[in-house]
Amino acid sequence: MSKSKILKHSLATVMVALSISFLVACGSAEEPTPEPVDTEAVQQPKVVSAEAFVVPVKESDLAFETGGRVVAIEVDEGESVKEGDVLVRLDDSAQQTALAEAQATLAQTKARKAEAEARLAEAASGLAEAEANLSKVKAGPTDAAVAQLQASLAKAEAALADMIAGPTPEEIAEAGARVQTAQAELNQVTADTRDEDLQASAARVLKAEADVREAQDDYDQVRYGDPDDVLVTGVALEKFTLEYEAAKAEYDKLVNGATAEEIATAQARVAEARASLNRVQAGSTPEEIAQAQADVAAAQAQLDDLLAGSTDEDIAIAEAQVESAQAGISTARANVEASETEIDVNQARVESAQVELDKTTLKAPFSGEVSSLNNVDEGEIVQAGSSVVSLGDTSKWQIETDDLTEIDIVDVQVGANVTISVDALPGEDFEGKVVKITPKSETKAGDVTYTVLIDITKGPTARLRWGMTTFVDIEASPEI
Repeated sequence: MSKSKILKHSLATVMVALSISFLVACGSAEEPTPEPVDTEAVQQPKVVSAEAFVVPVKESDLAFETGGRVVAIEVDEGESVKEGDVLVRLDDSAQQTALAEAQATLAQTKARKAEAEARLAEAASGLAEAEANLSKVKAGPTDAAVAQLQASLAKAEAALADMIAGPTPEEIAEAGARVQTAQAELNQVTADTRDEDLQASAARVLKAEADVREAQDDYDQVRYGDPDDVLVTGVALEKFTLEYEAAKAEYDKLVNGATAEEIATAQARVAEARASLNRVQAGSTPEEIAQAQADVAAAQAQLDDLLAGSTDEDIAIAEAQVESAQAGISTARANVEASETEIDVNQARVESAQVELDKTTLKAPFSGEVSSLNNVDEGEIVQAGSSVVSLGDTSKWQIETDDLTEIDIVDVQVGANVTISVDALPGEDFEGKVVKITPKSETKAGDVTYTVLIDITKGPTARLRWGMTTFVDIEASPEI
């Protein structure tokens, strides 16, 4: 308690004592002296008194970890907020840009890793192929491979023999037959239409036209009747209509004769068939025979190489290919590992940029009530660490006093009962218990003081407000 308050409290006590002494003195002549009182039986417990204030169970002065320009204040004084709610925002354009750049770099690094992994897969495939080739070279030719090359050689020799022998009578006859067929088709296309063919075609057109009229009459009679009849007659009408169109097209073709395109196509077929006959009759040219001989020689050389088996040089080449593929895998794997390290670095940069971006948003660390906005306005520049918002958890009230001197505090213990009077609520009774005593003192106006926190155990706490003045009497326990 401060010296001035102790003095006032002591003066009031002295005045009460003097009044009682005066009354006793005035009445001593008329009344007998009272019996001595056992002071031990009526002695009141010693208390330590102090001024105190109503405080929330939790309070905090919130500040930004970084400085910047305020762009939005999302709350008002006295507003209730939940944990995680946004209170104030700073301009975050620079942090957003830094985060986007870090994310873009990370994406590029991941793309490079994907490319490195693809190259590693290709290198692994190349190594498998080189190892398979080395095994094949060391193992020598298989029966299947020998048989395949022998078959290729036989085919090349048969083709050469056919060229040297020249065309057979059957091949010449077949080529001649193709010429005759093509010529017959040309003659048919260019021939004049016979009268009997034209008359027969006209008759078919007339018959088809009559069938269409009859089918149309049948359809018209039932078109609004039984659906089944409509379906049957409709199908018949469509059928006869198609037959009429086909007959009419055939008739028109007979009347008009073949087109220039049809005649040209038929003539081209005749020319092609005659050219083929001439080639068959002439036999193979020296150039074609020479090419066939070269094909035989190549097939024979491949077979000879296969039967001869692999040389030491072939094995050395295959082994060198395996070593080269293994080196390629080592390089590709190193590239993958390097890209993974780069990804870790860039991921850390993204996370760091996100942290810096988060610092531009001040959020409520717990649910409570905004007690004050500490002179902060939109557009104002705030410094890192400067208090911006005061927040308190007003779901539960406590009493706090920092008015106990070193003389008072020695008799105060955690758990001590407390009588509380609230200046703004003179008719209400409050009780509490000491829950915390600061272990370290402070110096106030020359006095060494300690702070004590008290839980309210009785009283209408709903009527309390943050910062209300109270007076507390704490039971002292010197014997403890």
